[in-house]
Amino acid sequence: MSNSPVLELQALAGDPSSDIVAVLLKAKMIAVKLNLNDLSEWLEYEIEGYPTGNDIPKYRVGRGIVKAFNPYHGWFPVDFSNVSPDFIESASEFRITESISSMKKGESKDGMLRITMPPKMVNLLFGSHDIHPEVCWFFSANKLNHIVTTVRNKILTWSLELEKQGIMGDGLLFTQKEKDAAPMTITNNNTNNFHAPVNNAGAIGAGNSGDINQQNSISVGDIASLERELKSHGLDDNDVAELKQLVEQSPKPASKEEVEKGFGAWIGKMTGKAFTGALKVAGTAAPAVLTNAICCYFGIPV
Repeated sequence: MSNSPVLELQALAGDPSSDIVAVLLKAKMIAVKLNLNDLSEWLEYEIEGYPTGNDIPKYRVGRGIVKAFNPYHGWFPVDFSNVSPDFIESASEFRITESISSMKKGESKDGMLRITMPPKMVNLLFGSHDIHPEVCWFFSANKLNHIVTTVRNKILTWSLELEKQGIMGDGLLFTQKEKDAAPMTITNNNTNNFHAPVNNAGAIGAGNSGDINQQNSISVGDIASLERELKSHGLDDNDVAELKQLVEQSPKPASKEEVEKGFGAWIGKMTGKAFTGALKVAGTAAPAVLTNAICCYFGIPV
């Protein structure tokens, strides 16, 4: 299988000296061909940058030293002595939305980098005056290295999960069987440290490992208990409604294998969200957590 794009991706991602952009582009090619839309979106954001500072993976969030610029004395720390701890915590939090390629330029002689604070935040600090000093978050340049390493590790973990599931590809092609299996596979690999992305092949950025034995609160045939369990893992109303519709329209499964087959596409989709850090369960754990929850609802042993 020397012509496998998945093995090629493993070699790239596993080599610390390889270009992270090359790793992302190879991963994007595989994700698109396997119709993994959530994962493709995350990879695109890492390549091009994130459109806002709100919905980004936790590994791109940090805390810095807030400093304002004085034209006569240079940069000085902002005095937070008269504000609440909660405000200090909020004001010191920054988000890095730039493309991962731009992080190659994040060099600093003193080992520190800075991000300019947006005007709305500056107004909260200094009031709505006409003139404000420039205010920035100062943070260690190692944060950028952490982001690159996290993304690389998530992609490597995902590619290993693909191989484990027998999804290898041949040149630039994947079989229909591999495409059908891919969603649940990727649904295995996320803290948001794209979710990351691949601390879970399916949850890029999700922060915890997920407890696959959490479904004790689900009563057989009680859809409300299943909904509560799923929402506790961060699924939103639309996700739950989609599953509820599947439950109503699909034949009742009699085994765990039938659950995986009948609900695999939905599980894969949710795992993709976990991969991006949108859920409260890691991508690596999401497939088992979700499958077990559905099994418990149908009274199937797990």
